[in-house]
Formats: sequence, C-alpha cells, structure tokens
Amino acid sequence: MAADSGVVSIAVGTVTMIPAGGGAEVPLKAGDAVPVGATVKTGAGSRAVIKTTKQSAVRIAENSHAVMMELVDSEATPKVLIDLKSGSLGALIQPQAQAAMDFKVKTPTGIAAARGTMYAVAVEDGKGFVKVEHGKVDVIPANVEKKVPQTGKVTVVAGTVNETPLGGQARALKESDVVTTGSTIKTGPDSRATVTMTTTSAVQIGPNSEVVVNELVESAENPKVLLDLKKGTIGALVNPGGNGKMDFKIKTPSGIAVAKGAFYSVAVENGKGYVQTKEGEVVVTPLESAAPGR
Repeated sequence: MAADSGVVSIAVGTVTMIPAGGGAEVPLKAGDAVPVGATVKTGAGSRAVIKTTKQSAVRIAENSHAVMMELVDSEATPKVLIDLKSGSLGALIQPQAQAAMDFKVKTPTGIAAARGTMYAVAVEDGKGFVKVEHGKVDVIPANVEKKVPQTGKVTVVAGTVNETPLGGQARALKESDVVTTGSTIKTGPDSRATVTMTTTSAVQIGPNSEVVVNELVESAENPKVLLDLKKGTIGALVNPGGNGKMDFKIKTPSGIAVAKGAFYSVAVENGKGYVQTKEGEVVVTPLESAAPGR
C-alpha cells in the first residue's frame, strides 16, 4: 500500500472515484488504489470496503459520498481522516493499533475519533450520527473543531491562478480568497500567487506550477503546513520567531524539505525535487525514508 493511498478490497455495484483535484468519475474495482484527496461514491444497492492502513479499514454503504482526507500507513503514527459528506460507513480498527492509531471520520456536525473499535458513522439531512459496536469513540462537535482553521489566505495574484477544491470545480483565485486543505493550486505562464499559510508562514508559487495543500493547522502550540509540489517552484518563508514549533514541509517527487526558521525555494523539474536555501536551515529527507509517515 502506498503511503498516501488506500486499496479497494471489495466493490459491489456502482462504486466510483473522483480523483484528487476533480475530474471525471472512474469506476472502482478490487485492487484499485484510492489516493489522498479522492472522493469515493456508491450508488443504490452498492458498497465498497477500503483498506486504509495495515490495521484499519472502512466499509462504505450504498448512496454514500466520502473523501479520503488523510491516509498515513505508519507503524509509529498511523493516521486516517475521512470526510463523510453523505450516507454511512463502518470503520474497523484492530485492537492492537488503538494506542497509536489516529482514526477520525468528519461529518457536517462533528468529528468521530476512534480508539481500537468497530463503529458506524452516518450523515442524514446534514447531521452526523455515530453508533459504537466495540471500543470507544470520542465525538468532537464541529464548532469546536473550527477553532483550528484549515485554510490559507491569498494575498497576491498575478496572471492566471486557479484553485480546485477536493471533489470540486476549478475557480480563478483572487486576492483575499481562502484556500482550503486538500485544494490544488495551479499557475499559468508568467503567473504567480502568494498565500499566507499560517500567521508565521507564507509561500510564493511561481509560474507553471502545481501544488496540493495537504495540511494546514493554525495553532499556537503545533502549527503545521504540508504542501505537495507536483511541478514548478515554491518560495517559502517561515518566521524564525515561531519558537521552533512550526512543522513546515514541502513534498516533492524525490524528497521532503523540512524548514526550521528559513527562507528557501523548492523546485520540481523532470520529476525531481531541488531545494535552494537562502536563510535558516532546511533538512531534506529522501522520499523512500519519509514515505511511511509522509
């Protein structure tokens, strides 16, 4: 299993996937990969079972719509975050994984966080419901979760810059627009965009670039930014006044650049990642070493 994908083990009836960043629906069958950012949909009388990590899986029931927000298959810190838009799903976490597993299902009214359990989550009429069969599930109300913003803000746009939200349609970005977690940002020729990621970090996306916003956490204690640079260039500014708490990473096809109070640039050319440091410290972790924990 890839670090950022699940695998379909069962697909019955009409089961389709919308790729991360949008696009046409494609049918799913057993053995297919379901990457982070993808949306899984089931039709009437249909269902799917997806192995999310070695020690967890979900069963998506008929007439359901679920987005794979985060999938990290790691022995030390496995994580799963699924956004259930409609319908229902059953979640299975093996008991031996309960201490390390961070398994959450997001609904319009809250987040169900499990600890070694079998439970079901359903969305009906815009409300989330949880049924616990074994173990423990903590439900965090949505209004509490919103205290930790998962968005960035566009401060500069020049030329053609588009954003495609998870499972949504592309739109032209303008100054003051909000960029959400899971979005893909693309710039055209002679175009660029500056986005404030958190109060202590920002990025400038260069021309002919494509970047996926994998994680944004604005937090005084544990701020995080994870960007996946598919192609082009990014200039990153991380405020050194963040008391060393900022977890700022840029993923490329060949490695992950981790900043510690720095101004630096990252480029992807011909499927390879390059880093230029201007100030501060940047640690580059080869992708094969970083893959288990993203």
